[in-house]
Amino acid sequence: MISDSVSRRRVLLAVAAAPLAVACTTESAPPPPPDPLSALAAQARADAALAKTLTTPAAAEIAKARETHATLLQAEVDRERPPLSSTAPPVPTAPPTPPDPLAALRTALDGAAREASVLVPSLPSYRAGLVGSVAAGCASLLEVLS
Repeated sequence: MISDSVSRRRVLLAVAAAPLAVACTTESAPPPPPDPLSALAAQARADAALAKTLTTPAAAEIAKARETHATLLQAEVDRERPPLSSTAPPVPTAPPTPPDPLAALRTALDGAAREASVLVPSLPSYRAGLVGSVAAGCASLLEVLS
């Protein structure tokens, strides 16, 4: 029997509020780690910008290919983790042109191919195909520059 000092209404209120109190005090799940494809997309955008500064015959095609890589990688990132807002990812500001942009582009393409190749084994098959294609594309673009 409930004592006179505690009413039935107070007991029911406490029972009803208990799950709410537990829900408010539990820790939320930690945010997921950054998507590894985000870095590849950002690098592809930077490579495209660097290629646009060159005047070699292949530079326009390299810029176009790297822009395509960036678009496809960003689409996969957005599919896997939809953005919270409807705005497009920020367009990076153009980095300063290096003293030897052709050598810098070679280094960037080599680094992108290596980074993507290292990432492939750790990805699910549907993402590994995309990243493997980007790695192969970077390797062939590097051969065009050589």
